[in-house]
Amino acid sequence: MNKENAIKEYNLEVGKVTFYDNYLIIEVAEGVSFDYQKAKELSRLTNLHFEGRPFGYISHRINSYSIEATDYTKIKEVFPNLEAFAVVVFNRVQESSVRIENMFFEDGIMTFDDLITAEAWIREQLS
Repeated sequence: MNKENAIKEYNLEVGKVTFYDNYLIIEVAEGVSFDYQKAKELSRLTNLHFEGRPFGYISHRINSYSIEATDYTKIKEVFPNLEAFAVVVFNRVQESSVRIENMFFEDGIMTFDDLITAEAWIREQLS
């Protein structure tokens, strides 16, 4: 994660969110239940930073938390200008979770083993 290019970082109840020019990296806090309501709260910040421009979203899953997978069916409603979605996983359980999440997200979620590769992929998708 290249903090030098970061535009703004927020430490929220849901976790740490770092905004870059055209993507964000979220590290959801340990034990959080990330659902539609929390995504809507995050969308206020994406609207503020990206102002309707296409953006990428990287979920850096360094902590253990739960996700309501069925809420992915509403992701375009919450983030209408989301162009690319990546997840950095650290174990097989997380990989399995992303496979389930992908069943509910029509645009597909790319999985990576490290943040640098995920950031490169996001930048490529948005160029």
